[in-house]
Amino acid sequence: MQKLAQLAGEMSDQMSAEQFRLYKEMISRQFEAKLAEEAFRAAAAEEDAGDDRRSESLRQVHGILDDEKYRLSGSESVLLGCHYKMLEGDDEVDTKRLNILLHRFNRKPANTTKIVDTLTKKKLMETSSEGMHSHKTFFLTPAGQDHVNYVLGQLSNSAVRDRLSVVD
Repeated sequence: MQKLAQLAGEMSDQMSAEQFRLYKEMISRQFEAKLAEEAFRAAAAEEDAGDDRRSESLRQVHGILDDEKYRLSGSESVLLGCHYKMLEGDDEVDTKRLNILLHRFNRKPANTTKIVDTLTKKKLMETSSEGMHSHKTFFLTPAGQDHVNYVLGQLSNSAVRDRLSVVD
C-alpha cells in the first residue's frame, strides 16, 4: 500500500493539471464501478439465500401436507395451502386453485370458502372480490403469516404427529 502511494505521488508530479484532473475522474469512475459491482454481488448472494429459504419452506410445507400422520384441521390445511401458494409466488389465491392444491395431498376440506371466511374474521386472511360474480381471492395477513409460522413450528417440533388441530 505504501509503494502504491509513493508511485501515485510520483505520477502526480509528472502530470499537468488537466492530466491529473482526468486521472482523478477515471479513478473516481473505477471506484464507483467497484462499489456497484460489490453491491450487485451482495444483492445476488442475498437473493440466493432468500431462494434457499423459500425452497426449504416449500419442502417443509409439502412434507407436512403429504404426510398423512399429521391430522390437520381444515383451517390448518387452508393456512398451509395458502402459505404454500404464496411461496410459489402467488400473491393471491382463489378457492379453486387452493382446492386443487389441497386435493392433490388429500387435504381438501368440505367447505374451503367457509374456512376462509372464518380465518378472515380472525384477521388471519384478507379477501377481495372484483365483482358480484367473480371468484373471491384471498391472501395471508401478516398475523396469518405469523400464525402459519407458529403452526409449522408446532408441527415440525412435535414428537407426536398423530395430533389434533393447532388452529381450531
